Amino acid sequence: MVLSVDDRFPLSFYFRIAQQSVKQAKVYREEGNLWDLYFTLVQYSRLLSEVIPQHRGFSTYSSKDKVYHKKILQEFNQELKKLEPLVAAVMDSDFASQEWKEKDEVFVSYSKGKAKCQSKSKAEGISAIGEDAICSMSQTPYSAALTASRGCNISVQIVRQYFPSPVLSCIESPPIVGHVSHVTIPEPKKELLESSCKESSTSRVVQDLHISARLMEEFMQLARTNTENNLETCGILGAFLKNRTFYVTTLIVPKQESSSNSCQALNEEEIYAVQDQQSLFSVGWIHTHPSQTCFLSSIDLHTQYSYQVMLPEAVAIVMAPTDPARNYGIFRLSYPGGINVLKECQERGFHPHGETADGSPIYDTCSSVYINPNLRLEIIDLRSGSP
Repeated sequence: MVLSVDDRFPLSFYFRIAQQSVKQAKVYREEGNLWDLYFTLVQYSRLLSEVIPQHRGFSTYSSKDKVYHKKILQEFNQELKKLEPLVAAVMDSDFASQEWKEKDEVFVSYSKGKAKCQSKSKAEGISAIGEDAICSMSQTPYSAALTASRGCNISVQIVRQYFPSPVLSCIESPPIVGHVSHVTIPEPKKELLESSCKESSTSRVVQDLHISARLMEEFMQLARTNTENNLETCGILGAFLKNRTFYVTTLIVPKQESSSNSCQALNEEEIYAVQDQQSLFSVGWIHTHPSQTCFLSSIDLHTQYSYQVMLPEAVAIVMAPTDPARNYGIFRLSYPGGINVLKECQERGFHPHGETADGSPIYDTCSSVYINPNLRLEIIDLRSGSP
């Protein structure tokens, strides 16, 4: 997905995207996955040279931070230069897969943006040294956000639970205690969502997502009191990345405000502090529909849009215990159809959405998600008054 500036999101939101992407690059670099590393760096470069400078809050961004991270930016620029010939050789070969061809569109966008960057920088009065830094693959937003999170000394009082034990994790290759199962669509919905399951409307390639088999069950236990009182409950999914697969091993339950048909996470800085401390990727969210069916409301769609802009693999898990057809669903906005609808929508609250340009559903049931009983699950409950 090619990012563009959206002033509905604060500048800090784009810093979070940069932070999460730099963490991806680190994983790809350590694993020797030069292909994904290259395109992750390319996406960063476009984010920092075209998107962030267009944000209305960019003028207030500290010039001191830009200078501080100049060396880091130059290092990324050098890395891109080394990788470009390798990637170009693969793209020119007969072995380029569909995935590579789709990623090539990002490369073309990056090349055009890089050419525009020089004139834009001069127009804004940026020095030659600063121009090289901004036009190259930049780490500034990540570093600034990380520095800020370390500097604010957030005190987070948490309650932890581990399943099956704190020793097991996807990183440590836990012993196999059960089979990994692919999430499938219930029969009543299968015909309706057949095209969605094939992800024909989401032609981009997303990496697989594994979810602990205990996650949904344990979340419903945490939400039981709210559910009995017809109040929604929400949680954030934290994951590790390994071998092009995201493993959800952490459920963060934030402080929140709830009603019968909505739930709002509070104190996001606490969530970010936990994610940064444990080097977790934010791969979506989970919430209950205590008395409604299993679907994404218009408010849910906008929430999911923000997660998917940050990371295409992000999912929305809906738990609907009173729905006789299906008591849970794992969804994503369709791409480009659903993403474009939400991108253009300026409405708030509950409201209808128009049709997608390609006729696809606004959101899909995911076909790249797996239930994995071998994963560690850690629950971090940030709600006040937790036992």
